[in-house]
Amino acid sequence: MGDAFLLQRALTNLLANALDFSPSESIITTRVETQDKQCLISIRDHGQGIPEYALDRIFEKFYSLRRPDSGQKSTGLGLPFVREIAHLHGGEIVLANNPEGGAVASLSLPSIKS
Repeated sequence: MGDAFLLQRALTNLLANALDFSPSESIITTRVETQDKQCLISIRDHGQGIPEYALDRIFEKFYSLRRPDSGQKSTGLGLPFVREIAHLHGGEIVLANNPEGGAVASLSLPSIKS
């Protein structure tokens, strides 16, 4: 259980980032699974991935990378907001490069046993 509005905002932000950093016509892969009382949601793009210099700063407020197509930056508030939402729900967010290319965002949240 959680705040539907906040969780929707978090997922929307992660999907928007995947779209922004992927070449047009590429595939965005989403995956949802439960494991050890955790709900794991992953979103993978097939873009250039996260530059090494940015990996430690990606969740820092106001830190933003240029979009490959437009060269524009965002406000740098989206990923810190996603992290805050994850923490409010007892979860975590990790953003990393996929060994096969692109980046993958992994959101883990506690699941309620039905």
